[in-house]
Amino acid sequence: MIPLNLHADEKETVVRLTSGHWPPYMEYNPPHFGVISRIVTLAFAKQDTPVTYGFFPWSRALMLAEKGLWDGSVAWTCRPEMIRSFFFSDPIVAHHYVLFHRTSMDFDWGRVVDLESYRIGLTQDYNYGETFEEAVAAGTINAEKTTSDIANFRKLAAGRIDLFPMEPAVGIKMLRELGLEDKITFHSTPLQSDYLYLILSRRVPDNERYLKEFNNGLSELRESGRLESLIDSSLPDLPVRYLVVEDEGSTCGE
Repeated sequence: MIPLNLHADEKETVVRLTSGHWPPYMEYNPPHFGVISRIVTLAFAKQDTPVTYGFFPWSRALMLAEKGLWDGSVAWTCRPEMIRSFFFSDPIVAHHYVLFHRTSMDFDWGRVVDLESYRIGLTQDYNYGETFEEAVAAGTINAEKTTSDIANFRKLAAGRIDLFPMEPAVGIKMLRELGLEDKITFHSTPLQSDYLYLILSRRVPDNERYLKEFNNGLSELRESGRLESLIDSSLPDLPVRYLVVEDEGSTCGE
C-alpha cells in the first residue's frame, strides 16, 4: 500500500477512500493526488468533511471498499453488478476509452465486429463497455489480459498486440513517460463513453450521509465553474470532444 495522505487531525471523522495510480486522474503524488482526487477533496471540503486516500492495485482497492474496510473508492465507471454493493455519486468527469495502435499501422474501425481480426491487449479489472466485453466473453475478439497498462503499451510498441484500449489523457501521459509518443497513436472513435464516479460502500452506516454531502459539494463546484476550470487546466492535451459524453443526463441509477 502507498502511504496515505491525511488531510486532517486523526481524531476527526475522515472519509477514507481507496484509489489506484492512474495519472492524471488519480495518482499517489502530492499535493492533490490527481485531478479527480482534488475534485473529491474539494467537494467534501464544501461540507467541512476531510478526506484521506490509500493507493492499491485496482482489484484490492475495490475489495477493501466493497467490504467496508474503507469507506469507498475513486473513481469507477457505472457497472450494474456494483450497485448492489455501492452507492454511486453524481458523475464527476466524462470518461472514454479509445483504441491505441502503432503509427505505422493503417487502422480504421466503426463497430466492434471490425476488431475481430486484431490482437487486442486488455488490462485486468478494467471495464471496456458491454458490447466489447460480450464479444471478448464469446471469443470473437482475440484478447490478451495483463495486470499493467505499461506492459500493454510495450507489447503494442513491440508488435506483440495490435490494439490497446485506454483513456486518452492517461495514454498520452504514459506514452510520453515511456518515450513512445512517436510510435503509438490512437483512433478518434471511442470504444466506450461513460462517466467516472465516487463509490461509497453500502456496508458503512454513514455513507448515505456522505454521499449527499459529496453530491452537494460537487454541485457547488459545478455551478461556480470551478469544476470545469479544474478539468480543463488538468487535462490540457485532451481533445475537447473527450471532455463530454453525448448523453449529458446520464447517471448511475439504482
